[in-house]
Amino acid sequence: MIDFKEVRKLRIQDGDLLVVPESTEQDDMRLLAESIQLMNGARAVIVRGPVEQLDVGAMNKLGWYRA
Repeated sequence: MIDFKEVRKLRIQDGDLLVVPESTEQDDMRLLAESIQLMNGARAVIVRGPVEQLDVGAMNKLGWYRA
């Protein structure tokens, strides 16, 4: 369920990364992604927070490789 008191206007652009609370359900994340694409014509990456910035070495250790 969306807490409408917490809604803020965002100018989402193609390729943006959105962090949602850890309690967000997978289906709600999917609906958000679909809504963004319909309303803005943009595709965004949506992840559950918290998120920390990793350097390339840390990402490689986790099996993530930059293309």
